[in-house]
Amino acid sequence: MARLRNPLEPMSSAVTVVVTLFAVFMVLGVFGSMFLDGVHVLGIGDKSVCVTDTTETVGTDAEPHMGFRAAPGATMGLDASPNYCTDDPSTAQSLLNTATKVPDFVFTVGALLLVLRLIRGAEGDGLYTARTAERLRRVGWWLLAGSVLAAIAESVSEKALIGSLSRGGDVSALSGLISWDAPYMAIFTGLGVLSFARIMRVGVTMREDLDGTV
Repeated sequence: MARLRNPLEPMSSAVTVVVTLFAVFMVLGVFGSMFLDGVHVLGIGDKSVCVTDTTETVGTDAEPHMGFRAAPGATMGLDASPNYCTDDPSTAQSLLNTATKVPDFVFTVGALLLVLRLIRGAEGDGLYTARTAERLRRVGWWLLAGSVLAAIAESVSEKALIGSLSRGGDVSALSGLISWDAPYMAIFTGLGVLSFARIMRVGVTMREDLDGTV
């Protein structure tokens, strides 16, 4: 009799490999940033900090009097959007630089761990069970709510960093609450996963009712 293949493959192996690689690179990056120059993880260990104000659009021939000015200790470059840099960031600026990178990282790692937990749980409990449907629902909510919160947190941190490196504008952390970019792909994916989890939960309930009737 032929052996039944795992229906969760190759997703199970792929997610496991990605999570493992994430962990390995994070550990190597953290140790590298502690002992090696030029190595940094999530902005930790950066000797300079740069940020682009993508909410503003200027031409390459823009003049400084247009209202774009760098703060003392920072420099500004004008291309499609003003870009601010400093080679001597303060502690607050370094923390804000890290804060612009952490939300996406946390969202991605959280999604991978939830999917891994879903797969491991489905392998143990079975695909069509109430517990698997509940785990799938959690993945959907993470994709939906987590992506939005990550986008807002990143925008707030980025605008606060821009405000600390520029002068003459009205950019602040509060403006990040208005000008954040909606992660439409993650939102619609989350909605789809939530719908599928609801369908699965209804199917599980119907099967349990049929089993009880028989």
